[in-house]
Amino acid sequence: MTTPLSITLIIIGGILISGIGLPKIHAMMQFRKLASTLDRKKTDVTTAKEYVHCINGTRKENFATRSFREAEDVYFAIGETEGYQRLLQIALLCGIGGFFVGGLIIGNWLLGVVLGIGLYFLPLWISQFSLYRYEQIASNELETALNLITASYLRTDDFLGAVEENLPHIQAPIDGIFSSYCKTLKYIDANAPAALEQMKQKTEDSIFLQWIDAVILCQENHLLQHALPTIVSKFSDLKAQRESNATRMMLPLQRAIVMILLVASFLPLVWMINEDWFFNLTQTMWGQISVVCTIVCIFFSLNKAIRISKPLSYGV
Repeated sequence: MTTPLSITLIIIGGILISGIGLPKIHAMMQFRKLASTLDRKKTDVTTAKEYVHCINGTRKENFATRSFREAEDVYFAIGETEGYQRLLQIALLCGIGGFFVGGLIIGNWLLGVVLGIGLYFLPLWISQFSLYRYEQIASNELETALNLITASYLRTDDFLGAVEENLPHIQAPIDGIFSSYCKTLKYIDANAPAALEQMKQKTEDSIFLQWIDAVILCQENHLLQHALPTIVSKFSDLKAQRESNATRMMLPLQRAIVMILLVASFLPLVWMINEDWFFNLTQTMWGQISVVCTIVCIFFSLNKAIRISKPLSYGV
């Protein structure tokens, strides 16, 4: 066992000393893919599948590139670019841990490779739920902010004053939208409708866009202010829809976890029933290959379950 361990340590040490790191390796992969794409364009050789992807506006990505991109998109959407670098470091530690558990502790180096790859990509897959939690927090904070500002606006008939009055009570990540509006209107441009139009570019929430359109109309006709509470009340309908579908949304992942636990309990069960079966399953070549195939299926099903368990978009 010392030879594979020495080789592994030499490879890891060489990577750390050279300062390459996994983000740079990913960048090198993207560069090679771009270079191969440019070479293919030069030769004017396009397959039918590539032509279909070109028409639909979708690009063909391999498994690793898609996992990196989706995780990076999540942290870009929530505004935490440093979190993506921490995620890559956690993924690297998980991958190294899985490799040594399968290779050194279990004694199956093929299983170590599979565990290393699977546990490396597992944090990238789980990061998809960070976007779902962020959207929930942003929606709740936006509902609170619109309720406060609407109540103050109906009382004072001054929209800028209503925003400034409630700005200390508005929490992240929504506070930046309204603070930017106040600064723009006071120091840059006093055109209120134009400043409101700029606020619409800060988020894609449909209820917020409807609310902004109503506020713009209220600048010319103050009698339309009473339509604002009706628009804000749509958040309650949206929250009810999310809560009713939250359990159904997580069903694929829950069922996948139950099946993984049942499969994982098979090895201890075989060890308790018959030690010879356990020896053949863990020490012989075909037994180790069957275990590796099982682990591959587990990671594949877990990836599919996480991809399916995504929040639904509602229009109210």
